[in-house]
Amino acid sequence: MNFTVKITPELSPGEVSVRLSDGNKNSEEILYKGEDTTINFDAEPTKLIIRLKASIIKRITQSFYCKYVDVTRDRSVFYFPVFQKISTAEMTIEEGSEFSLHLTYHTIGVQTVLRRIRNFCRPWRKLDDIKRVFLFPSKKAEYISQHWQEDAFFGRLFLDGCNPIMIERCNEIPQKIPVDKLKAVYPDIEELVKKGEIYIVDYELLNKVMEGVIHGHQQYLAAPIVLLQEKEDDLMPIAIQLKQDPGEDNPVFTPKDKKEAWLLAKIWVRNSDFYVHELVSHLLRTHLLGEVFFFCTYVSLYDRHPILRLFMATGRYTLPLNVTARSTLVSDDGFFMTYTGLGKDAQWTVLQKANKNITYESLCLPDDLERRGLKDLKKFYYRDDGLALWDAIHEFLEAVVNNIYKSDEDLCNDSVLKNLFWNIYEFGFEEKLDFPKEVKTREEAVKYLTMIMFTCSAQHAAVNHGQYDIYAWMPNGPTTMRQPPPKYKDQVTEKYIMNTLPLLDTTLEAMLISRLLSHVPKDFVPLGQYADHVANDPHMREPVKKFRNKLKAIGATIEKRAADQEFPYMYLHPDHMENSIAI
Repeated sequence: MNFTVKITPELSPGEVSVRLSDGNKNSEEILYKGEDTTINFDAEPTKLIIRLKASIIKRITQSFYCKYVDVTRDRSVFYFPVFQKISTAEMTIEEGSEFSLHLTYHTIGVQTVLRRIRNFCRPWRKLDDIKRVFLFPSKKAEYISQHWQEDAFFGRLFLDGCNPIMIERCNEIPQKIPVDKLKAVYPDIEELVKKGEIYIVDYELLNKVMEGVIHGHQQYLAAPIVLLQEKEDDLMPIAIQLKQDPGEDNPVFTPKDKKEAWLLAKIWVRNSDFYVHELVSHLLRTHLLGEVFFFCTYVSLYDRHPILRLFMATGRYTLPLNVTARSTLVSDDGFFMTYTGLGKDAQWTVLQKANKNITYESLCLPDDLERRGLKDLKKFYYRDDGLALWDAIHEFLEAVVNNIYKSDEDLCNDSVLKNLFWNIYEFGFEEKLDFPKEVKTREEAVKYLTMIMFTCSAQHAAVNHGQYDIYAWMPNGPTTMRQPPPKYKDQVTEKYIMNTLPLLDTTLEAMLISRLLSHVPKDFVPLGQYADHVANDPHMREPVKKFRNKLKAIGATIEKRAADQEFPYMYLHPDHMENSIAI
């Protein structure tokens, strides 16, 4: 098999040796000849060994810094993050995609300590100074550090970042935003709304939430409202109001404002998105719901019930992970209380508010997308891949359910399955009027079970896997802000922005946490892979086989699309998501 090797940044031909290895005895070495370099290797590369072969004079006079090496075959890309100078000594780099950087907690901790030492007594004064701690980024994080200020990229993150569940079509301008201020910049804004070109993201959940203190210094929160317009193939931000209540001290920012003021408004939005993403989209709507689903499945169904045997894989590791999260992330002395702008018990305030907004419809992807009016939005890959996965899971479970129950009456006669749906309602959704207390048909059962499996696999992958990519470059997702939202646009300068962004110590802790939360366990079990006793069950055998084939086809479609994308959306690739919430 021929692989193409590309080193970034490009190094002179003939000066670097590259060897591929599968981690066993198979390896092959070539001298790098430029971006068209190919190497014949009959295995999937898991390690890359790179070393310098330049002359002594060139080693002294030139810098041989390497960011990363891409090794590609067809549409498969193997990513080797180097991010250091190459020497004559062999350097071994393990394959690390955006989903698996193969770093232990110890390794990440050592890197954090080295960053602290290197930047001791060196506070940053301009945005470029943040690059001093940006030493080990993923490939996507590197891209973000170069494009984060662009309006088109800012808008794209609402679709294909790690929090794609916030955006909705704007059916009318909310009264919270003064229309006269908008019309001063966009005279036809109301007409654009009627045409369906305007979208909205509202962080009302953060309104009047208690603000925190870090190292004795007050921190600040905003509750922004963002308006975006679909223009050709891009979703462009057109207005940002940083607080919910209109007023003279709450300006509406637009791209026509002073460059620094508009940039700071977007940074405030990214800060707010961080809170809602981590606490609501990620913790509440996947981890905590997954805990309810698994607990109720386990206590409701007997050991040999076919549904239990199938869904045991959907709850693997979820409970111990959530126990750890409660003690290290959202506890009184955890990350959110120590290194974010949230005040005492504010995390619980946000979670309680968000829990009231959860509906059965919002957990069923096709219904949720319909409700949010996102059917026609262009280049919304989370929607496209998510719907493909929803359909595949639905088709799989439909076959399983129909194999187990030959009629709706058979299903209704299964008292333990009936207990499952009742227990989920009682322990998780008792106050939610639209949440089913029972299911009476096989079709209803399939939809309900699809919602559970999708939440614990695809939805978790969508909101989890991109955390380090999105947050490694701190201004793209700061965990706190040290000054309140600006009241006047003219007061904003780069110095004002730097005085608002978090300090070094907070930045490093946030980078460490986001990297750990994105780290894939070594015993990763991809969606659709089941133990032999499940996969060979007479009710499951053919459905599992067809399910795997469907997932393989979805993956191939995603890979084909990604080959032509600068910033490929791969978070819902079936090969990259677990059967369960396992990280």
